Amino acid sequence: MSFQRSIKVAFDKTSGEILEADDVFDTAKNSFELRRQYHRDEVELYCCECDQKLNVSGSKYDRLHFKHQPNAAFCYLKEANLSQEETEQLAQLYRGKESARHKTLKNKIAEKLFNLDGVDSICVDNTFISIGNEKRRPDVYCKYLDKELVFEIQLSDLSLRYIYDRHDFYKRKGVFLIWILDDFDVHGQRQMERDIKYLTDFQNFFKLDEASEPFRLLCTYKYPFLTEDNKLLSKWIEKSVSLGQLKFNVESYQIYYFDYGKKLKVREKEHAKRLQKEREEEVKNQERRKKVVAEEKANSIIDDLRFLWKNKGYNFSSIEEQMENLDEFELSILNKSDAFKPKDGQPRIHHWFSIAKKGHIGFLEHMIDSSYLEIDLNEKSKDDKTLLATMFENIAIEHKMWLLRRLIRKGYNLKKEDEAILAQIETDPIEYESTLIVFHLANELSGCYVIDELFEHKPLICIIESAKRNEIIGYRYQKNQWVAFANNAIHSYTNYWSYIEKAFKKYGIWEKLMLLDKKKTFQKKLTNFRATNPTQKVDCIPLLNTLYPELKHDESVW
Repeated sequence: MSFQRSIKVAFDKTSGEILEADDVFDTAKNSFELRRQYHRDEVELYCCECDQKLNVSGSKYDRLHFKHQPNAAFCYLKEANLSQEETEQLAQLYRGKESARHKTLKNKIAEKLFNLDGVDSICVDNTFISIGNEKRRPDVYCKYLDKELVFEIQLSDLSLRYIYDRHDFYKRKGVFLIWILDDFDVHGQRQMERDIKYLTDFQNFFKLDEASEPFRLLCTYKYPFLTEDNKLLSKWIEKSVSLGQLKFNVESYQIYYFDYGKKLKVREKEHAKRLQKEREEEVKNQERRKKVVAEEKANSIIDDLRFLWKNKGYNFSSIEEQMENLDEFELSILNKSDAFKPKDGQPRIHHWFSIAKKGHIGFLEHMIDSSYLEIDLNEKSKDDKTLLATMFENIAIEHKMWLLRRLIRKGYNLKKEDEAILAQIETDPIEYESTLIVFHLANELSGCYVIDELFEHKPLICIIESAKRNEIIGYRYQKNQWVAFANNAIHSYTNYWSYIEKAFKKYGIWEKLMLLDKKKTFQKKLTNFRATNPTQKVDCIPLLNTLYPELKHDESVW
C-alpha cells in the first residue's frame, strides 16, 4: 500500500499560504527547502483544522509529513482515523477556506449580521468553540438574542461523517449550526448532496442571499403536496428569509424555516382521508351499480310473472331458476319491489287471491310455494279477513282445498274463523272433523318436509289420533264400536298394523278392545295377521315419529 499522509495541507502564517504536503515533500529539492525554512523559523506551520502548530516530521522510511507537536490538544485530523477519501475531502475544504469566494462569503455574512438588530459578538474565523480538549473554529460566529449561532461555509464535497461530527459537536455545546451551501443543488447526484438532503426531517438548505442588503438567507426547502388525483408528491421551493423568520429546534439544535416532517404528516393524513373517502365513494358506486343490476334482474322476473299471470301460465320453472341465481342482496331488492307491496292498502297475496280467475291456480301455487318470495301468508286483509276467507270468497278459484293444503304446508296457521268457513264447505261432520285434525297437526309440524305425507296418510292418522284421544275420529263408527274399528284397521291397513297395535297398547285401547271382543272376531284377525306376517311399510315412519315421538319406531325393526 502506498504511503498516505493524514495531514494533506498546512497553513503558513508567515506567508499566508496553504502548503500542499504532496508538493513540498515528494521532491528532494522542495523537501530540503521546507525543512531548512522550518528549522530557521522562516515558516510557521499550523493545522487548518485546529490551528495548532505542526512539525515537519520524518519516518523510518524517511517519508516527510506534517505532524502535530507532542502533547497537542484534540484535533479531528489526529483523532478521527479518517479514510484516504475523507482526508482528501477535508484538504479540499481547507483549500477552499482560503479561496477568494470563501473569504468573500465570510465577510459578507459578518457585514450583514452587523447591521441586524439582536445580533452581537460577531467573530470571523478567529474564535474557537471548545468542549473539553475538543475545539472547532467556525467560519462565522455570533450571538442572536439568547442563542449562539455559527455559520460554516461549504464550497466542496464533505463526508457525511464530517457533517455529523460538526453538527454533533455544536449540539453538545448548545450552539446552532447553519451550513451555507454555496453550490448546493437539491437535484444533484453527488454523494454529499444525496447525504445532506436526508440529514434532518426539516430538509431546509441555506445560501447567503447576496442580492439582499439586510441579512437574508436563500432557503431551499422541500414542500409536500397532493395532486388532484391524490398522489402525494414533493417539490423544492426557494425563498429569501430573514433571521427572524427562522425557527430553532432546541432538541436537535437545527434551524429551519419550513417544517417538512410536520407538514408531511399533515399531508399523509389528508392523503389517507382522501383515500378513505375514495374507497367509501367506490363502495357507494359499487353498491349503486349492484342495486341497478339487482333492480334489472328483479324487473325481469316481475315482467315474467306478469306475463304468466296475463296468459294464465303454469310453468314457473324459468322464474324459479332466475330467483335461485339471485344473491341475498338481489333477493331483498326483488322482495322490496313495488310489485310485492300492498296495493291500495291490500296485501298483495290477498289482492291476487281476490282477483284471480279460472286458470290462475298455477300463479297462486307459485306465490304460495316459492321459497324465495317473502310473502306473509298469515297477514290479514285490509278488512281483517284471513287468506283462507279471501280465497273462498272468490268463486273463480279452482281446487281450493288443494290450495289450502299448500298454504298449510308453507306455514299458514288455521284460525278460528277459518274453521267456521271449512264447516260450511265440509258439510259431512265426519269429514270436517278429520280435515280439521289434519290441518291442526300440519300447523304443529310448522313447515316440516313431512306435511305432504300427512295429507296422504289422513286415514291412518285418524286411527292413531282416535287411539290417542280415546275417541273414534274420521270414521263412521259409533262411540263404543272399537272392535269394528279395529277390525277395519287391521284389514285395511295391514301393512301399518304393527304401528297401529303399538298405538293401541300405548294409549290404553288394547285392553278395552280385548274386553269388548266377545265374539273373538278381532282376535281371529290378529291370529291370522301373525300367521301370515305381512310386510310392514316404512314410508310414513318419519311422519309418525315426528307426530308421535312416544311411539317412535326404528325402520330396521320392521
